[in-house]
Amino acid sequence: MAVAAFSLIVLVTAWGQEWGVGIGENLVQNPSFEELQEGKPISWSAPAPVYSSDDTAARTGERSLKFVNDDPKNYVLCGQRIDLQPGRIYEVKAWVKTEGVEGADSGATVCLEWSDAEGKYLGGSYPPGKKGDTPEWTEVGGISRRIPEEATSCSVTCYVRKGMTGTAWWDDVSVRRVRERPMHSVLVHPSYRGWVLDDGPHEAEVRLSFLFDDLDGGPESVRVAARLTPDGEEKVLAEQTADEVTGEPLRLRLPLPELAVGTYQLKVDLVDKATGKVLCQDVYPLERRTGPMPRCFVDQHNRVILDGKPFFPLGMYWSGVSEEQLHVYADSPFNCLMPYGSPNDEQMDLIEKYGLKVIYSIKDFYFGTRYCPEFIKSEDDEEPAVRERVRKYRDHPALLAWYLNDERPLSMLPRLEAHQRWVEEEDPNHPTWVVLYQVGQVGSYLKTFDAIGTDPYPIPNRPPAMAGQWTRLTREAVDDARALWQVPQVFNKSAYRKTEAEKAEGRPPTFEEMRSMTWQCITEGADGLIYYSWFDLQRDKNYPFEQRWPEIKRMAQEVSKYAPALLSIEPTPEVEVEAPEAIHWTLRSHEGKVYLFMVNDAEEAADATVRFPQRPQQVTLEGANFTLAADGSFQATFDPLGVNIYEVEM
Repeated sequence: MAVAAFSLIVLVTAWGQEWGVGIGENLVQNPSFEELQEGKPISWSAPAPVYSSDDTAARTGERSLKFVNDDPKNYVLCGQRIDLQPGRIYEVKAWVKTEGVEGADSGATVCLEWSDAEGKYLGGSYPPGKKGDTPEWTEVGGISRRIPEEATSCSVTCYVRKGMTGTAWWDDVSVRRVRERPMHSVLVHPSYRGWVLDDGPHEAEVRLSFLFDDLDGGPESVRVAARLTPDGEEKVLAEQTADEVTGEPLRLRLPLPELAVGTYQLKVDLVDKATGKVLCQDVYPLERRTGPMPRCFVDQHNRVILDGKPFFPLGMYWSGVSEEQLHVYADSPFNCLMPYGSPNDEQMDLIEKYGLKVIYSIKDFYFGTRYCPEFIKSEDDEEPAVRERVRKYRDHPALLAWYLNDERPLSMLPRLEAHQRWVEEEDPNHPTWVVLYQVGQVGSYLKTFDAIGTDPYPIPNRPPAMAGQWTRLTREAVDDARALWQVPQVFNKSAYRKTEAEKAEGRPPTFEEMRSMTWQCITEGADGLIYYSWFDLQRDKNYPFEQRWPEIKRMAQEVSKYAPALLSIEPTPEVEVEAPEAIHWTLRSHEGKVYLFMVNDAEEAADATVRFPQRPQQVTLEGANFTLAADGSFQATFDPLGVNIYEVEM
């Protein structure tokens, strides 16, 4: 899945080219709405009377597309089919004006969507829009997700978000293929903030993957060079090259010399063999550190180490914090919480009083975003605000980590990287965490977090298997080199529907679905789980909190029970598992026992065969012994969405 992780950072190369930008022909027909037939823009659906051609407003040419709607229940779209290539990424843009656009959503915008051969919706890209009064032509749009291989039908749409009214105009709509960066890299070691400690690592390792579709000459024309230099100097302390590059992933290992305490740079270049020019470059800061370890950090096994001991973050998203709710929450296996409302002094003390840890949110400290605090009045205010808040709470005993980004788009990447850098400089004692729905773009965000999560919410419209799929994709994007705190679904998605009728149609996950999604995340590599969300449980009138909370506690208790084993790094025996794709599994050794965690992501029963290298003395499941074959194997049978946890004595 290396291709899915490719970075879209815009970079000007030595030849003046840019990666990560739209190139080539505009795939939109009649993009400026100039051509009409019977008064309607050709190639566009433009259903009247909401949409019409307007020759009194135009950014270019003589016409634009106009939207007028005074009924918030009226939701009408104007689109056209376009040909997009599966496996590629596209830039979608449009110029908009608005007048009196009102409603709870973001306003007038443009989007891309795709579906399969049977017409099933597969996904889309939905940039934010403009609302209120926008008298000047303003550009909206962004970079799409990667078009799935199974997509056969794609469309571009001009629209005003659902439930909104007012007047809007569009002009100069464009969809262009993105010129993709030919090299993507992940710093595998040292993985946590580039720290080189007294006990290592003793070599730097970089995983590289390549995409040569937009590079003349192909893989034969380039080589890779990595070099380590002191920060701000050109003196080369160590270097490694790879002269033969193919389309396959490549690992570069660079032995590290004895380094003095200080900062360094590891530069990885893709170089044109003929000219010696650098086509693209990744730069990783390294720091040689010595002395005592931080109070809370992520070790080389992606485990949180808190006060010298491994810690499995098991929590939920909150809104605000009150003692009444903390009292209920603390009587559960959960050990932390992530409140959207950044806690004040009193609330931080309350969280500590109840023996809990907090992932502190500064995810809204971005000027111009929806929930940005009023004291941030420009982008220039972001840095002092972030630094002040981090200094204020970095020594509080309740602090576990900083929450920096909640699904911010790639267009904000420089600001996201800056926020990560400011937090690192102010607080070496706590990691950062971000969460993305952009599962196919995780690799582009690598310099913005210490721990990453994605948030698959499949129920009720998609299969629970989405939890395991997203976790695997996220883990592969970071090459197992970053902590993975996933965000499983426990809430009822209908809480976010517009009408009471729509809200009544939905449902939350069942206990079996929640349990299966939980163990899918764990078996695919999650190092922590922060469920969404506590506050949605509170407000769901159709499925009362008193009914659901005992089930969620029961599910969390199982994870908490096995957390010491999940955090263990003791060697495990080689095990063979013959099973369908629906079965996920992972193995741990802890205090003389082997634990085999297995889960079925399918809504049908399944079977598997498990074979140990030598016959175990005993295998138990929920206290019941298994009869083993002579070769040490046994048959595992799974209920739909079933979870089997085997305790094995070798």
